[in-house]
Amino acid sequence: MLIAGDLPLLLPGAAGTGALLGAAGHALARACGAGAGGLLPLAACGALGALPAALLLPPAAWLGAGALGTLLLAIARLDLVTGEVHAGLAGPLALLGLAQGFATGALALAAAGAAFGYLLCRLAEAGFRAATARDGLGRGDAWVLGAAGAWTGPGGTGPTLALGAALALFAALCRDGRLAPGAALPFAPALAAGAWIAWLAGGGVAGWGVP
Repeated sequence: MLIAGDLPLLLPGAAGTGALLGAAGHALARACGAGAGGLLPLAACGALGALPAALLLPPAAWLGAGALGTLLLAIARLDLVTGEVHAGLAGPLALLGLAQGFATGALALAAAGAAFGYLLCRLAEAGFRAATARDGLGRGDAWVLGAAGAWTGPGGTGPTLALGAALALFAALCRDGRLAPGAALPFAPALAAGAWIAWLAGGGVAGWGVP
């Protein structure tokens, strides 16, 4: 159980570890073609993301949190720079999510989450195309949501997509000052942030719902 006296040691340690994981995510993204820049912002994102994980999750979930956070940061960085989602990142994210599900006795939920996340994104993609006659989501986004679903379970895929959409719209407003029709915006970074929040809200385990 976390007590107040642990915080002076826990929080700096979590932030430092998160920064290192952000650097690892940068290295993975660079290996997939993202280039050399952006190390400090990714390390800062890792440090900030590690703080709620340290506070909200039991120590047994910290290793999984590190793996999830590192790969989500790498996916976000690569999509921001290249506009692509690499199978070399999305595939391991899904496999590690299934392994996490097996380790926590929730393999069926992890598998269902992966399938549901992929199908949910494909349905959203088809619905957007039918409504606007334009492509709105890339197939790589479906890979990301499916891989994230292996971590969150079926209950986390809807919140991940909703949070991702809200964050992407906010980013578009910050960048352009308005919601311009047809404006292109990398969606994987927003999905990655949404997946991290949904996984933390679910207690670091796959489930049918998010508390």
